[in-house]
Amino acid sequence: MIQYAVVINSDKARNYLVAETKEEIDSYCLENSYEIIGRPQYVEPGMVAHHFIWVGKNKRPALLDISKPNNY
Repeated sequence: MIQYAVVINSDKARNYLVAETKEEIDSYCLENSYEIIGRPQYVEPGMVAHHFIWVGKNKRPALLDISKPNNY
């Protein structure tokens, strides 16, 4: 299941993270000195595609990518 997090950095700038597991988000936050301020249960797919940073170990799922037109 996809996990989401709202985090802030040392400058109090807000970022949005997405990964496959909660542990991937936690380890990314430890490495980059982010503080988790929220864990939303659901986020609109368009919001995830445009504003969330993929921090998972695997490739970003196609479901979370912005579709691009085919170049014929």
